[in-house]
Amino acid sequence: MSSLLSVSNVSLEYPGRPVLDSITLSAEGGEFIVLMGVNGAGKTTLLDILAGLRAPDAGEVLLRERPLRAWTVRERSRRISHLPQATHQDLPFAVEQMVLMGRYAHADRWFESDEDRSYAEDAMRRMDCLQFRERPFSSLSGGEKQRVLLAACIAQCPELMLFDEPATYLDVHQQLQCFTTLAELAREGALCIAITHDLNLALTHCTRVLILHQGKLAADFASSEAAMTSEWLNWLSPHLRMTHTPEGNPWVLYR
Repeated sequence: MSSLLSVSNVSLEYPGRPVLDSITLSAEGGEFIVLMGVNGAGKTTLLDILAGLRAPDAGEVLLRERPLRAWTVRERSRRISHLPQATHQDLPFAVEQMVLMGRYAHADRWFESDEDRSYAEDAMRRMDCLQFRERPFSSLSGGEKQRVLLAACIAQCPELMLFDEPATYLDVHQQLQCFTTLAELAREGALCIAITHDLNLALTHCTRVLILHQGKLAADFASSEAAMTSEWLNWLSPHLRMTHTPEGNPWVLYR
C-alpha cells in the first residue's frame, strides 16, 4: 500500500550551515503527527518543503507517489493546506471572506458556491469564530485571528494539513480546542502535521511524534509508546531541553 506522503533523503543547506540532513519518513491519512525540536532544528524548513514552498537541495517529496514538484500550484492547493508561523495581521477583509479564501482552489473562477459557504461555515463553527463572521479581520485579537486562519485551512478540505505552531496566541482552553480539532480531522482521514513546543499537548492529542535534532530525524515514535519513564525522559531531555515538573507529576514542560 502506497503512502500519502513519502519523504526520501531530503537535505537542505543555508550558506555555510546544514539545516536538514537526509530526512526520510512516510505518513498516511488518519495520522496526527507532531514535529518537535529545539529552535533551529529545521522544523519550519521541513514544513515549508512539505508544503512545496521550498525545494530541497537533495532528496524528494512524494504526494500520492507523485513528486511534489510535479503538481501544479492549483493541484497542491486542493490537497495541501499550510498555516505558517507568521502571517499578515492587517488584511482588509471580513472574517468570512478570510475563511472563504481557503476555498479558492475549489471555486469556479471568482464565485463561491453554496457548498463553499457550507464548508466555510462548518470550519468557523469548529474553530469557534462563527460569531464574528462579519467583523473585519484586522479588528480581532491575536488569538481570534489565529482561529480564523485555522478555520481557513480546515475549509480548504485538503488531505495534507501543515501547521507551524497552530496554538500561537491561543489561551489554554483554545489550545486544547485547537489540538482536539486537529485530532478529529485526522480521525476523519486527513494527515495533520503540526509543529509545537508543548509536549503535553503533543502526547495528549497526536498519534505520532517526530523529533528533529541538528537537522536529523532523531526520533519517530507513536505517542502511545511514550511511557514517561525516567529512562525515556533522560533520552528525550537533550533533544527538547525539557524541564521536569514537581515530583510525582508525569508530564514535562518545554523550556
